Amino acid sequence: MAVKEGRRVEARPSALGNDSLPKPHVLLINLVNFLLNFAVQASLIFIPLLGAQLGADDWHIGLVGASYGGAFLLSSVISGWKSDALGRLWFVRFGLLASSLAFAAQLLAKNLWLLMVIRSAVGLALGIATAALIAHAFEAGADMGKFSSYGSLGWIFGALGSAVLKEFNFLFLASSVCCLLALSLSLSFRETTTEAQRIRVRLWPVILRNFRIYLALFFRHLGAAAVWIILPLYLTDLGLDRSWIGLLWGVNFAVQFLVMRYLERFEENRVFALGQLLSMGVFVAYAFVRAWPALVAVQTLLGVAWSCLYVGALLLVLRGGEERGTAGGIFQSTLNLCGTVGPFLGGWIAEWWGYREVMLFAAGLGAFGLVVALPAREQRA
Repeated sequence: MAVKEGRRVEARPSALGNDSLPKPHVLLINLVNFLLNFAVQASLIFIPLLGAQLGADDWHIGLVGASYGGAFLLSSVISGWKSDALGRLWFVRFGLLASSLAFAAQLLAKNLWLLMVIRSAVGLALGIATAALIAHAFEAGADMGKFSSYGSLGWIFGALGSAVLKEFNFLFLASSVCCLLALSLSLSFRETTTEAQRIRVRLWPVILRNFRIYLALFFRHLGAAAVWIILPLYLTDLGLDRSWIGLLWGVNFAVQFLVMRYLERFEENRVFALGQLLSMGVFVAYAFVRAWPALVAVQTLLGVAWSCLYVGALLLVLRGGEERGTAGGIFQSTLNLCGTVGPFLGGWIAEWWGYREVMLFAAGLGAFGLVVALPAREQRA
């Protein structure tokens, strides 16, 4: 239950009402999330290598990533906001179609600046679809933990697909085809009663209501994004080869898929706080652990930490009011803002002080995020 304007409101549409759609419909929503995340990961993983092949230095590759993240950020906020007033399904379907075209357009990237423009188009298209898809899943009665786990499963298979296909052109085509398949599945979606009602939303009250959650998520994920950009280099310095690094990434995603499926049964405030605490422990451990068995344990803990943080925060913002498209859009934008700024911070700190200092910086941000979130937990209890 969540408190809104001095009265208690239902945390989600009633399982007995018209808003809870049949299980086959929910399964299709989860499959769309899987396909969309497969497409994202299959294209994302080798973009830095494509940029380098086109003659980019590290700074230019950072700009390519920033253009993608910035476009995703703006698009998800605006599209999520408008989906509250205009309905979810148009945004889901149009976003999937646009994503398919944008992923295919990556085949035309023959120079760095064209790659930057096309990756911006990919971010713009994905932002249209994702916030509306999250809101539709919640209002259709989907278990948001399981819904999120299908996203992690998509990342696992996207990474495996990139290892098998290897060639840029094949990966970009696979991403485009996955979005087309997702679009075909989405054509069977139907609106829930909540979606059909339409609501007019003012953006600022939604931001204020969830501000501490967004801010706490921002601090933690900003530190994480700073770590991820240098973590492969750090692990290489520890003596791990690419196979081991890939295995460690796979452990993280596999744990996410398993853990996320069981989190909605727990109280979301505690789940979110646990994710913050575990994240701090993970970043501190990165700074001091060197043996590969211990690194496998840390990656396992990372999977649990991110699962708790992501699902807990997502449930908090979606259960806070009727403006779920707007809330979900700001949620996605927060993550993308971190993905835009974090890599620059990580590279800069590593350049001046070293890899271990990046880990400790991330742990400090996580601690600050936990402190920021505590008053919000008391208000929502």
